[in-house]
Amino acid sequence: MVTLKTWLQLIRWKNVLFLAYIVTTVFYGVITPYLNQYAIALPNSNLLFGLLLSSTVLIAAGGYVINDYFDTKIDEINRPTKVIVGKSVTRAQAATGFQILLGLGVLCGLSLAVFLRDTTIGLIYIVLSGLLWFYSSSYKRQLIIGNLMIAVCGFMTPFMLGYVCNRQLILTYQPYIYQTPIITDIYAWTAGFGLFSFLFTLLREIVKDIDDIEGDREMECHTIPIVWGINATKVLLITLSIVILLLTGYFSLQLIPFATDTITLRYYLFGIAIPMLILLCWIGIAKKRSQWQQISQFIKFIMLIGCSYALIVYYLFYLNGATA
Repeated sequence: MVTLKTWLQLIRWKNVLFLAYIVTTVFYGVITPYLNQYAIALPNSNLLFGLLLSSTVLIAAGGYVINDYFDTKIDEINRPTKVIVGKSVTRAQAATGFQILLGLGVLCGLSLAVFLRDTTIGLIYIVLSGLLWFYSSSYKRQLIIGNLMIAVCGFMTPFMLGYVCNRQLILTYQPYIYQTPIITDIYAWTAGFGLFSFLFTLLREIVKDIDDIEGDREMECHTIPIVWGINATKVLLITLSIVILLLTGYFSLQLIPFATDTITLRYYLFGIAIPMLILLCWIGIAKKRSQWQQISQFIKFIMLIGCSYALIVYYLFYLNGATA
């Protein structure tokens, strides 16, 4: 009998909870207060949010299950004490669990598509589900492609909020909604969080490839560290980190007029810039596998701080509303 604890470990409940946190904070911290500034209600907001959150969480959970299903041999080399599929959970049970989770996730996505009368939404969820399967079965073992696929999924997590909310607004308020900057602004906010998620997800995936290099090499994978070598991968990580530092700094400066008493600037300096400088130094000196594991966790911490900026946005909208 498989315990609930085992299933929670298999679906990476902490990572799934983090995705739920991103969706929730962006929706209630950015989109909702932004619409309140215009005194515009988002019809059926709870239903839309519930379906989108459910589809995101279920599809992600299914993706983690199928990833472990295909990575059993690699995990037996890289982290033998943490292997679940084939030990605590049979391969048949894992396959069934994946099908149920992914099926329910796609069903929620299709329900959202039907409700909003938008076939694009349905296609997006079907394609994303297919990508997770092909990623786990093949693409994650190929050069760069697998890293980019997961990064794109990271981008879509917050961006789909913008797409879904804008679709509902267009259905409800067309053509009047086009006389305001609302549609553009919502896309800008969600794409901004999406870009942040994309870049940090890509960074972390490359770091994880270094951590998993021993098992990946044994299974003849063609990841960046195996093909290019550790030193070249370090250069790539440092370059990507500098790009992230510059981009987040640029967007932070653009948001300063929106902020009160340069809250955004201070949040960027202490929440993103200083940790990123620490990360750059850490990547430069890292040699042991334990160091790369710590770097991976540190990147996740910076992602949490960055996505939590949605809570600062909520506070700033509140101040603007109170001042008005």
